[in-house]
Amino acid sequence: MQKLWSANKNKVSFWISLATFLLILGLTYAKFKLALSFTTTDITLMTSVLGSFIILIGNILNNKILVEAGQSIRSAEFGERVAETTQAVIAVQAELVKLKKTLEQNDKGPKKQV
Repeated sequence: MQKLWSANKNKVSFWISLATFLLILGLTYAKFKLALSFTTTDITLMTSVLGSFIILIGNILNNKILVEAGQSIRSAEFGERVAETTQAVIAVQAELVKLKKTLEQNDKGPKKQV
């Protein structure tokens, strides 16, 4: 883990990927476990806040990499992509729930003897 951290801590793409992963994970958890609903505007706002927070931390630490990552995360395009990805995850989850119900109904149905 230490080697992974050392190799990636100075890469903008690492910080963007980490922030994206945590944001999508958090939104998915909030949707399914906390029964919260989000619009694309809500998600865009959250990514802007996250990007601004990362920029703030980068400025406090005088870390150019964090500032660049925060600027990328704060962009409208990034927010839209996170919203699209989150919606795709939610759609896949809904389809899996439907499939599970169908399979459970098929298992409960009358068994035919051959």
